[in-house]
Amino acid sequence: MTQSMIPKPLPKRVIMTDDPLRAKMLSAHHLEYSSHIYERDDVLIYTGSYRDIPIAVVSSGFGSSDVLSCMDLIKELDAEEVVFIGECISATSQFALRTVVLADGGDCGLLIRARETAGKQGVSAIVQAMSPPDCALPEEGCVTDGITGALYARAHAIGLKALSVLTVTEVEPTGEKMEEHERRSRLYPAANLVFETLSLF
Repeated sequence: MTQSMIPKPLPKRVIMTDDPLRAKMLSAHHLEYSSHIYERDDVLIYTGSYRDIPIAVVSSGFGSSDVLSCMDLIKELDAEEVVFIGECISATSQFALRTVVLADGGDCGLLIRARETAGKQGVSAIVQAMSPPDCALPEEGCVTDGITGALYARAHAIGLKALSVLTVTEVEPTGEKMEEHERRSRLYPAANLVFETLSLF
């Protein structure tokens, strides 16, 4: 990844997802004056504004190692806040398919802003601690994903404010799963929640 190819600095506020198609759709549907400024493999960077607030939308590529590399990159490009939009699995039927989860353990300020925004939008977002995907005996109410723990640890280490906003795409006890086309294209209420959150000072 050649940093010199990317205009510096990026906007201070960054929305990250692992899927390049999602990044493209997020940019097209939410950013005003969207510009595609960088592409290499699965890493795409779009810049624009939302409610007059400069925001970048970035795809990291799949897997925690790609996400961590992308975190380092956006920090080098002067980002200050990053919100990851992703998916999680519910190990209990307590959390239904399409539930929006605000992963606990990230930046408190971002979490508070996201909760306030969810209330204003009427989105039933829950705050939940995340467990790693290899959690053998998940506690009641446990939701898992493969990204958040590593994302928060790296954000703390490099001085980024981070929040992970996830959507339940699978409920293990019932076997319910979101269809691939819905997972990739609808982007759920989480997308609107994240853009509105980052538009708050």
